[in-house]
Amino acid sequence: EESGRARRCFGALLSGRAASVEAAAALEGIDKSYVSRLLPLAFLSPDIVQAIVRGSQPAHMTAKALIQRIDLPLDWRAQRQTLGFP
Repeated sequence: EESGRARRCFGALLSGRAASVEAAAALEGIDKSYVSRLLPLAFLSPDIVQAIVRGSQPAHMTAKALIQRIDLPLDWRAQRQTLGFP
């Protein structure tokens, strides 16, 4: 799950286990540009994450589509609206 990977990267940066995005990428074994695109997913609303886990998210919401979003708001209500949740 990409949001879990995003939270791990963010946690590594926050805790100091990784001093940079590049170091967080190395911990996960992925490219640093991918980590940069993943980090916003660490801030997804818990109900959106649960919908994804259940498979009840809107059909257009794939991991790839989420990672490519550059306009994902931090506010959970705004996230639901932006991503097409009721």
